Amino acid sequence: MRKLCVVISAAFAAAVCWGVEDHADGIVARVLENVAKIRAASPQSVPMAFWDFDGTIIRGDISEGVEVVDGRVVRLYKGLVERTIESGLNSVYPAKGGWAQYRDRDYPRMNEIGPWLAWTFNAQMYHGQSAAAIDAFCEAECERLYRKWFFASSVKMWKALEKAGVENYVVSASPEIFVRSAAKSLGVPQWRIRGIRVVIDGDRITTRVVHPVPYADGKVENVRELVLARPNGVAVAAFGNSYSTDGAFLRHVATQPSLPGGAKGTAVMINGGKSLPGYTEHFITVSQSDTVGDAR
Repeated sequence: MRKLCVVISAAFAAAVCWGVEDHADGIVARVLENVAKIRAASPQSVPMAFWDFDGTIIRGDISEGVEVVDGRVVRLYKGLVERTIESGLNSVYPAKGGWAQYRDRDYPRMNEIGPWLAWTFNAQMYHGQSAAAIDAFCEAECERLYRKWFFASSVKMWKALEKAGVENYVVSASPEIFVRSAAKSLGVPQWRIRGIRVVIDGDRITTRVVHPVPYADGKVENVRELVLARPNGVAVAAFGNSYSTDGAFLRHVATQPSLPGGAKGTAVMINGGKSLPGYTEHFITVSQSDTVGDAR
């Protein structure tokens, strides 16, 4: 088996090598080692792990259905933007021709201005729609298709941590109405899945964005909010796939001072490519590609 070297948090002196796709057990053991320290020092503590979603739990992007491979955009499946448009659930784009208009004209223009504009628009363009109807549609699509594209190693780590009493949470820059569709597949309540949120008025989606937006540094603020909202919550692990969008919250979890029992947070960068200065000493870096289904 080809070996992959991973860099462990600065709390541990040496790098560790695990086989590709064999890293899950070692990472879980590392997290639970620190959880044991926390529980010994503070038995009432509730350990929490935070995950990005696109490219971290699911291969590709649940919104767009693509991934970037060697600088090329590769289409894997129809994302939820396309599926909701063609199903008549989008308030801006018609079922016929709407996806092409969004993909080829509007989304690229907004991305040129800034990802914060394009990504919040993805949540706003369902204004006036029934939140319950969108929830039901997206959950059915996740069960039908997207769960097959979940990374096998990520699911293994998620389930092992959950079984050991670590509460898993998602903090994603995809619309929350999309990513919370994975709650059933992942076996957690929807409130543990956070994406870009808009105000729901009654059952109707509005255009009013809820801040902080979970993108880049905004993910740090969302992690802090979730920890503070959970009595005795302690962030023990973070998982992401991008230095630009996830690096900040991974480093935040890895470098927290004064965790109970002298424990350290664990940060895992999945398929993140070349490590960047300021991160290498804090992150475990791994590669994975196997999915839980037969979609590949």
